[in-house]
Amino acid sequence: MAQSGSGKRASGKISNNLVAAGSAAVIAVYGAGYVKTKSAADRMEQHVAERRPPARPVAAAGGAETEVQVQPVRREAPVELARVVEPKPAEAKSLPSPVVEPKPVAAPAKAVETAPTAEPTPTAPPVAVAVTVAPPPPPVVAAAPPPPPPPPPPPAPKWKDGTYTGWGTSRHGDIQAQVVIEDGKIKAATIAQCLTRYSCDVIDKIIPQVAKRQSPETDVVSGATQSSDAFYFGVVEALGKAKADAK
Repeated sequence: MAQSGSGKRASGKISNNLVAAGSAAVIAVYGAGYVKTKSAADRMEQHVAERRPPARPVAAAGGAETEVQVQPVRREAPVELARVVEPKPAEAKSLPSPVVEPKPVAAPAKAVETAPTAEPTPTAPPVAVAVTVAPPPPPVVAAAPPPPPPPPPPPAPKWKDGTYTGWGTSRHGDIQAQVVIEDGKIKAATIAQCLTRYSCDVIDKIIPQVAKRQSPETDVVSGATQSSDAFYFGVVEALGKAKADAK
């Protein structure tokens, strides 16, 4: 009998402990849900306050400006409750989310009437101004260029027209040269007399050079230097006579 009584007391204690443990679990779940819901509600309140527009001054009917506080409609974001594992003996009850009633929005104030624009003042018509135009200057006539100077007179001829002779000497004999002058120029030159030891045919090729060069300066024939010099001196003497007659 003593053992049966102690067994009943032991089973009663176990049931009381189970009931206390279940109650503690329910209280813990309720407290955790309330804490999670309270922090989410505070964050939403702060977010709405940051997005609230500032108050704008509005002109009243009397002309003075009054401040009108525009209260936006407060919107409640869904609060996500933390999911808590509930114990089997008892069920946790979710807390109801607080309901916030929207505040009425103030009606916009009447727009301020703008003052009438002033009419433009009439401008005076432009006054005509007389402008005197000076006559253009007379055209400048360029002076005629001076006439070109007359050409210089032709030079006087160096020799007088005619036929002139002259003698030239050498170691091998003498030669008489003859010069014909026409229009102040040498027309021709020849050998009038050949008194040299050798024939004067050896210097035939230098005789035309006198008229061609208009000068007694002729070439010297190789092998007949003395005859060439005698002919040269005969032409010089003949041209000297023609020049003297021209003065």
